[in-house]
Amino acid sequence: MAVSDFLLYCFISSLPGPPGVSVDNAFVQLIPINKHKCPHIDPVRDISYQLYTRYNPLYHQSLRIGDDEALQNSNFNFSQPTIIFFHAFFESGMAATATIIKTAYLQRGDHNIILLNAPRLEAGPWYLTASRNTEVVGKYTAQFIDYLVSRGMYLPSLHLIGLSLGAQMAGVCGQNVRSGRVTRITGLDPAGPLFKKWPKNLKLDAGDAEFVDVIHTDAGIFGYPTQIGHVDFWPNQGISPQPGCTIPEVKRRNPDALIEPVFCSHWRSYQFYAESVLNPYGFLSVACNTWDDYINQRCDPNQVPTNMGFAVDYNARGNYYLRTNPESPFSVSSSYNPQYNPQYQTYWNKR
Repeated sequence: MAVSDFLLYCFISSLPGPPGVSVDNAFVQLIPINKHKCPHIDPVRDISYQLYTRYNPLYHQSLRIGDDEALQNSNFNFSQPTIIFFHAFFESGMAATATIIKTAYLQRGDHNIILLNAPRLEAGPWYLTASRNTEVVGKYTAQFIDYLVSRGMYLPSLHLIGLSLGAQMAGVCGQNVRSGRVTRITGLDPAGPLFKKWPKNLKLDAGDAEFVDVIHTDAGIFGYPTQIGHVDFWPNQGISPQPGCTIPEVKRRNPDALIEPVFCSHWRSYQFYAESVLNPYGFLSVACNTWDDYINQRCDPNQVPTNMGFAVDYNARGNYYLRTNPESPFSVSSSYNPQYNPQYQTYWNKR
């Protein structure tokens, strides 16, 4: 790109806007902002970090790289675990997806919940540009983490969670943290389109953290179609439509929904995870080779079941399967003990 074109693009992207509108929790923008063409990051308009704690559950406090005053005056508690949530394509840090994850954690107990906010860079309908921007957002967030660690955050207490494109951002972020190795990354139906052919340094995989767990709910459409973590969960086979996500079912619940009929199965991943934060042992899962083996009870009885979501066993490896309800509460089990859950009675008796 010529220098004149570079300067012109940077000037245009620095102007207020571009015009955008939110439709049913989706952010649509008139033109894309490609940060590979103009790499300067505006820490307010391009990528920002919104802190929520038990002391400010409704109104965020903004944190920035290098802004010690803002960090010191915030409610950030260095003795508590920290969650960074990466939102999806079409979304922002104020979207319902981020809010539900944040609320679940704050209901559970003390946490530093940091919601990434980058709607200009992840705006629709510019999926190609948004996908390329995941590298920029991931690397910039790695710098943000290194800054927090330099000021006293205990890196092993950090957990990265990402939905769709956000899961791919979290992977890039984990690769680029320089202050140590991230302990856990959770990918919620990581984005599939384009990423299947992209190299590992641009997407989530098991090498990006000490432990990577993945929940697939729309595999092969909006979600990644194959195993990419240390442990991958495939509720209801991990594909669309998830129970309760057929168009008639969605329209019956919400006749005015415009986006939900398209993304319902994709969104189930974050809904399952948020529920698991409050019901950690509700999504007991069985290790199995295939969904067909799972439903026909041909799984290895020597494999110990584990919980999908919040209370996953960090020693779990491979592919795990389970069923869910079509509506909230999605969990079909109420106890961590498989003997109280008929779905797993067969495997429990064989052990």
